[in-house]
Amino acid sequence: MTSPQPRRTDRVSLTLFLEISGTDSQGEAFSEPSKTLLINRHGAVIAFERVLAPEQKVHVKRRAPGESHREADVRIVGEFGRQKDGFLYGIEILDKEVDLWGVEFPAATESSEAVARMLLQCTYCRSREVVYLNEIELRGFETNRGIARHCKTCGVPSIWAQAPHEDEARFTARQRVRRVDEVDSLPAQGEQRERKRMRFKTRLTACIRQPGADDELAVCEDISPLGMCFRSKRLYEAGTAIDIAVPYSPDAANIFLPARIVYSEKLPKAGLFRHGTEYQKVIPIRGNEGPSGEGKS
Repeated sequence: MTSPQPRRTDRVSLTLFLEISGTDSQGEAFSEPSKTLLINRHGAVIAFERVLAPEQKVHVKRRAPGESHREADVRIVGEFGRQKDGFLYGIEILDKEVDLWGVEFPAATESSEAVARMLLQCTYCRSREVVYLNEIELRGFETNRGIARHCKTCGVPSIWAQAPHEDEARFTARQRVRRVDEVDSLPAQGEQRERKRMRFKTRLTACIRQPGADDELAVCEDISPLGMCFRSKRLYEAGTAIDIAVPYSPDAANIFLPARIVYSEKLPKAGLFRHGTEYQKVIPIRGNEGPSGEGKS
């Protein structure tokens, strides 16, 4: 069994509405709506109805009120299939200095002590950051659905809550209302590995994702920087590669991290299976990369 390729940057499952413009293979100019499914620091996976070619350059502009100043030229990395909303394309932002998403991504090296990671936003100025949470912070979030932290934009401490998906019906009605978000857990390494193996109990909702199968919601029993344990209706064999988001919200952005099943056991009385998982390594960005964090082939 081949081990999954380490991911170079966080991928956030987040819906943002876009306008894609360019010229097709017949030389016809177009400008049509699209949306993101996943974003990372320098790219995204988008759904778009028009046929695009690998290496094609198009222009992307945000459609939400207050975000229309965010635009960039992007490269089509490739096509990854099709959904009801259109073809799935990976895109790479050509100018790495352009902030197309309005999300601050911390360096992966800051994540070694994290128990979970979430896309949070300041409830005052709406600034968004991928935030790495330790055990105390995650417990606080689980209780209060928000945490207090310093806002770089406001310059003062503020309350941070989960960042929502964009709602097209709301912003086309010129409203700007926000709702809930996501998270994920993260790998750790080094001399303190044994200490980091200590898990704490939780009842957070997790989402288990596997290629070729529908997403499954599961109950997380415990969590640590190295992995998590969850109960599931499905049996995942030891060694199975999966992606996990925890905490998970179906109405908001979520961060999925690669993991593998370490063990599985049957719970006959409950009619469920308990699975232990270990997160795969996340490595810092180096050089050019695709939208999912993989290096170019």
